[in-house]
Amino acid sequence: MKKFVLYRKRWYLANVKLDMFISILYVNIANLKSVPIEIFAEILNVFMIVRNIRQNSDVFYIVANSTIDETAAYYAEHDIRCASLSFTIDGQTIKEDFGATLPFHDFFEKLREGKQSTTSQAQMSDYLTIFREACESGLDVVYIGFSSGLSGSFQAGCMAALEVGKDYPERTIRCVDTLAAAGGECILVERAWQLRDLGKTADECAAEIEALRQHVVHLITVDDLNHLWRGGRVSRTSAVLGTLVGIKPVIYLDNEGKLQVCHKIRGRKQALEYLGDELLRQVEATESAGQSTPNAREQTIRISHGDCESDALYLADYLRSHGLKNIEVRMIDTVIGSHTGPGVIALFGIGQERRPF
Repeated sequence: MKKFVLYRKRWYLANVKLDMFISILYVNIANLKSVPIEIFAEILNVFMIVRNIRQNSDVFYIVANSTIDETAAYYAEHDIRCASLSFTIDGQTIKEDFGATLPFHDFFEKLREGKQSTTSQAQMSDYLTIFREACESGLDVVYIGFSSGLSGSFQAGCMAALEVGKDYPERTIRCVDTLAAAGGECILVERAWQLRDLGKTADECAAEIEALRQHVVHLITVDDLNHLWRGGRVSRTSAVLGTLVGIKPVIYLDNEGKLQVCHKIRGRKQALEYLGDELLRQVEATESAGQSTPNAREQTIRISHGDCESDALYLADYLRSHGLKNIEVRMIDTVIGSHTGPGVIALFGIGQERRPF
């Protein structure tokens, strides 16, 4: 069984020719004497993947921004090109590099000291370089972009696609606005590379991501209302009074990819549990509507945090105690962290709809 799983793992990136791949499978099948039905099913699945890849032999580029709360190793492992956003803090401008130049903990410590961080969108020149590289290699592109409701990065990518497309009219460059951020954005990027690795075309991949994006739930709470005030999300009076009485806002990303405050809860623990309960309601609604494929409780749930790992782990344990087992915890990136501040907790998963019930 392990052999067949190994063969499925993006063999084309290891320079294994398709005909050789089929021959290896044929030899393995011929040597099997007593094969359980589940192995035959696995073999059939492999051949279906091979057929799809033969029909769609051109592997396409996947391009994402630096705001998906993943590591450089993740981008490399899944062959994702990155168009990075930038931030400026303490007089230094840094293009996001996953904490290599300024470790995440040090970044949030600077914010705690009262230093301000400003951000800049991904540059059109970076998109042009990546898109041209793909087209010159005879490959299509799917760009899975940071929400246009939060950044101009997606628009820059679209402009670059139009420019490169004029020079390579035979190639497909699809730009998909995730209307998502952080871990929610990562859910869509992850689905994109899975579809690519199953042999889907760029158009098929883009269409499925566009269909899925309105079901990616973003639930967020912050520890310091002053960062929301600076970003224009709450008034100065609300920030001061809320901080004094321990009010914790609950925020979600709406269908246009913009932040909206939906609830205000007193107490950090209560806010964290509210996030968990709301996601559980979304999962249950998806199951009841028969929309979950595979089972909604088996999906990977993502939690991002602003240098407050203990709170993130508390929420993860809370979710596990209610039947959600596959949970990934990451530090939130520096661009988004510039606007939320330290202490932010963000929860992401696939549910029935974006707006909390």
